[in-house]
Amino acid sequence: MESSLITPYLVIIAVVLGGSILMMRFMPRLMAGVPFVEPKAVNELMVGGKELVIIDVRTAEEFTSPLGHVPGSINLAGIELDNKLAAADKKLDSLKSEPIFVVCRTQNRSPRAARLLTKAGFKNVAIIKGGMMNWQKQGLPVER
Repeated sequence: MESSLITPYLVIIAVVLGGSILMMRFMPRLMAGVPFVEPKAVNELMVGGKELVIIDVRTAEEFTSPLGHVPGSINLAGIELDNKLAAADKKLDSLKSEPIFVVCRTQNRSPRAARLLTKAGFKNVAIIKGGMMNWQKQGLPVER
């Protein structure tokens, strides 16, 4: 009798834990409010001669690590991006309609940076899906 009472509780716990894991996995996407773009699509734009602004929000150590960074990307770690946006005032207005791609290691930090950019008035912001881990996994060019 007692084990039959425990079973529904175990099912409820399993459902709650499973739901929590799924939310943690997809929450950055929901909170970003900007599109996620495949690394290959970004690389194709670069190869096609399109000038892109790519902001890498990892630390300086990560930016120069063996994982590397997207060629031509700008390294602005989280707090630096906050400070640059606050200090730039009107200096970045010319970039507000340009395509801007944000990347981090695995796409956990980039949604926050993308929200900051859109809040500051940037209209064409996207996140590189899967971050540098996905970029490198797809065999795309990197700089170190």
